[in-house]
Amino acid sequence: MFPLISEHGDTTPMWFGVPITMSTSNNPTIDSLRVHIDRIDEQIHDLLMARASLVERIGSLKSDANLALRPGREAEILRKLSDRHMGIFPKSAIIRIWREILGSLTNIQRPLVIAIAQGGAGAGFIELVRDHFGTTPNVKPIASAGQVVKLVADDEAPIGVLPLPGLSPDGNEAWWAPLTAENAPKIILRLPFYPYERTDPVEGLVVAKRMHDETGNDRTFLVIETSAASSIDRTRALLTKAGFAPTGQPVSTRLGDLVLHLIEVEGWVAQTDPRLSALVRDQVTHATVVGGYPVPLSA
Repeated sequence: MFPLISEHGDTTPMWFGVPITMSTSNNPTIDSLRVHIDRIDEQIHDLLMARASLVERIGSLKSDANLALRPGREAEILRKLSDRHMGIFPKSAIIRIWREILGSLTNIQRPLVIAIAQGGAGAGFIELVRDHFGTTPNVKPIASAGQVVKLVADDEAPIGVLPLPGLSPDGNEAWWAPLTAENAPKIILRLPFYPYERTDPVEGLVVAKRMHDETGNDRTFLVIETSAASSIDRTRALLTKAGFAPTGQPVSTRLGDLVLHLIEVEGWVAQTDPRLSALVRDQVTHATVVGGYPVPLSA
């Protein structure tokens, strides 16, 4: 399987770039196969060290520290690996290995402090974060979802991980409402990106002070501000009429005579999308993009 031509152009049988002699390939012994495994391990290690060196150089060229966070780029890498993977090695293990690599190398570019709105989620929420960002970042559990958003907004933590809207540890706290401010954090990722089998499954959203990436398979969160007289069903109907495809379960919070509706729509949407300005009429007063995420992999 996977024969390769050597860089010198000869046809020596290769296994991932490791030459296999005919005597070994025709009548291998356990010891000879272990020699090849050791050589492959060394090649993997060499490639990881080379990748880390390249990432370090890329990090030195980035003027904005938040550019170290590339959830869209990472999603594309994992999707490609998932599509090309074959053989008996479990795909879930491949994704976990690459998540550790990507998390560790991101931490090289910028040491990560990840604020988690843990609340009543227990160890499951910390495990959710470790599954995605790896073991090297500094994880900081916080009781309040609103406090996590403030820590990210004040640059005290580059990343915040929050419960899905409507599932806040503080009841129905609308932690997402402050994301409508111009310089506020935005949603960039949904966790888990890969559905590992876990005894305490939880889900969450990641916020950072940057916009979400476009990958070709995305979801976007909109906050639609309406008068109190406008229902969520009418708001969804207006979105559909404007050309959006609402998905998921919307949530709302009331602010005096106004209501904010958080609605997820299919696709990647920018704040400059003309469909948003077309929405602002009748009972809709504002329509704001508060981030989005690349659609996670399925098992």
